[in-house]
Amino acid sequence: MPHATRIAGALTAAAALVATLLLWAAPASADDLSGGRLDWGVKESFRTYITGSIAQGEVRTGDGASTVDGDYRFHSASGAYEDGTAVVDYQGWVYFWGHDGELDLTFANPSVEYSGSSGTLYVYVNGTRTDMASLGGASLEASGGTVSVSGAGATLTANGAAAFAGYYEAGQELDPVSFSADVAAAPAETEEPSEAATTEAPGGTVAGAVVDWGVRTSWRDYVSGDIAAGAWTVADGAADGGAVFRFAEGAGTATARDYELAFQGTVAFTGTDVDLAITDPVVTATDGKGVLSAEVAGTRVDLVAFTAELVETGGVLLAEDVPTVLTEAAVPVFGGFYQAGDPMDPLLIAVPLTADAILPALPDLGSDPAPVETGASEATSADEASTEDGVDPLVWTVPAAVALLLGAGAAVVAVVQRRKRSEATPEAAPSAGTPEEEDTPEAAGTGGDAAPANDKEK
Repeated sequence: MPHATRIAGALTAAAALVATLLLWAAPASADDLSGGRLDWGVKESFRTYITGSIAQGEVRTGDGASTVDGDYRFHSASGAYEDGTAVVDYQGWVYFWGHDGELDLTFANPSVEYSGSSGTLYVYVNGTRTDMASLGGASLEASGGTVSVSGAGATLTANGAAAFAGYYEAGQELDPVSFSADVAAAPAETEEPSEAATTEAPGGTVAGAVVDWGVRTSWRDYVSGDIAAGAWTVADGAADGGAVFRFAEGAGTATARDYELAFQGTVAFTGTDVDLAITDPVVTATDGKGVLSAEVAGTRVDLVAFTAELVETGGVLLAEDVPTVLTEAAVPVFGGFYQAGDPMDPLLIAVPLTADAILPALPDLGSDPAPVETGASEATSADEASTEDGVDPLVWTVPAAVALLLGAGAAVVAVVQRRKRSEATPEAAPSAGTPEEEDTPEAAGTGGDAAPANDKEK
């Protein structure tokens, strides 16, 4: 049967070719995604309610999460993409506090499972992994080394409704979800090092240091918000970690309490009435008391003051979550929005002492995914429409809120352990004389505090 044999041979060859093409197109391993971001605002009406006159609450972010255009941005994707399905984990948390602590809710380390044009959003809710929303209406795109979904509609699940303690019902629309992740490159071959070169021991000349600083959360929110309608860019070696900016190539001298380190890089903020570039910061400390200065409009300005001792950890001189306050000289830099002594974002200073020392990782936002048209519904849900009409759909009185959150319905999301008011509250409101209207950078939390309870391993 030569004819049948030829057909069988052709089919075998075709199958081999298809298999080869699939192997060529598919990622190299099951853990092949690294670097990316997930943007999700939870629900606009919920955010408005938390900070409104009834809940009188606060929202803060941490572990590298940040706010971008009203959404919360989670970073450092890891996971897999195979056969048109993406399973991706992200890092960071957002914390909601209100009603004098009776509303105490943390959403952390979201993950998505997405195939074709539908999927599921999972979130750690006060430490418990919860299928929060069903996703759909947008296709999973894989091109240019990036896997992404733009503007997927999110529908609250029954478990998600329980996480809100009955605040919303299953089936209600949440804010849309967008996410991206980069396909990891194959690991490069490494050469055996000759001799372990070292950066000088403490007290000598050092190189390769980094400093991380987010300026101030409320400043970033203002620049990217509706009023300034702006953005920021990094250049000359600076890197954007979402909630912090990293300036690298730090060189100088360093001991535990006395150090002078000059870094490279620029972060530039632009928008309506905003034009600010912070370039080549220098960190200087004597007996642990220091300042961070930078070039601003051609002049070096002391921006923030701090107190920090560098501690040797794993071959790195390190100071983390160092509180900072604005200097008098820096008040004009921010147009008087902040006053001298106001808290700014914390610093991280890391100085490698050996060539193989590992510096703290910067949150990895991955590549910008290409814009994708989506089929997500543009219809406005009933509760959002009523908000636009001036009627708040979340009319909780304080007694009602307390009853809901402390009653049997709230048991499914038992709060891990309520922190003291001083620990849970974001940074202080602007001091007297600081503009407080919505068109100014309000205090919005530094993101430098320890993360709320979460049982997911980092």
